[in-house]
Amino acid sequence: MPNIRYANMSHWKTIPYRAIDNFRDFYYEDKTNTAYYSDWDTILKYQSALGFDGIEIAPWDLADILPLFGSPENFSAFAKDRGVEVIGMFHGAHASHAADHYDEAIRSGREAVDTIVKFGGSYMNTCPTQNYCGAGPLSREEVQQCAKVMNEIGQYATDHGVKIGLHNEFFCAINLPNHRELIESTDPRYVHYCLDTAQIAILGEDILTFYEDYHDRISTFHLKDTASANQPDSVRYSRDPEITDDGTRWFWEPGLGELDLQGLYRLLKKHEFKGWMSIEYDGSPDMLASMALTRYHLDKELRPIYD
Repeated sequence: MPNIRYANMSHWKTIPYRAIDNFRDFYYEDKTNTAYYSDWDTILKYQSALGFDGIEIAPWDLADILPLFGSPENFSAFAKDRGVEVIGMFHGAHASHAADHYDEAIRSGREAVDTIVKFGGSYMNTCPTQNYCGAGPLSREEVQQCAKVMNEIGQYATDHGVKIGLHNEFFCAINLPNHRELIESTDPRYVHYCLDTAQIAILGEDILTFYEDYHDRISTFHLKDTASANQPDSVRYSRDPEITDDGTRWFWEPGLGELDLQGLYRLLKKHEFKGWMSIEYDGSPDMLASMALTRYHLDKELRPIYD
């Protein structure tokens, strides 16, 4: 078993078909590459062929997956037949900082855990509350309220064989001033951390220092690169900064940004990390090309450091 197994975070958006039985006829309808990106059968084969054995889904995928497959179990069986397993799901713990939203935040988190279990996954990477714009700055009491919610969901998840990992976005209300406070306010028995390398670098953390400090809390990763580290408050606290109209990309394939991912892999080796790492391609204009470039960089530059 390798030290690290690799998955893709699903950013394919809508995939309208389970499988295209009349692939050649489908292609001739418009003679473009549409046929190659329209069914889960083909998408999962790309993943398997490029050595990504897992897929992490998002809650917004469910509206497309469930009508096509009928149940999480059916999708997981379909993926497994093509060499891919569902490792988990992203979850947004909306308004977990608000005391009057406590019951709803817990209910939503438990439902997400139940969904992951049906898919056969074991990770739930959780954004602890919504955007800074409209919610921040959070008071000390509101940060502690987030921690209370995470602990409660985390205990339920642990009891059901799922690890929840705090996942920070660079524009969320849990931001640089309270990022570490939240981690340290949660119970390490139940609440872990998903290290999104680009997000926390944009937030203002040094990824090597952060991993060295919190390596024992890390359950999994979202691995991606960035050329936009250390953004100022004016950017991070603005309205929907991740959504740009001018084509600006916050995130790049590993090796195409400026992060010291080789240094990170040396630390992974030092601390003997073992487990799953999801790759993210937020903003990629060509998912398959991004997947192939990532696999090349993993195999030639990163994996030899540890494996």
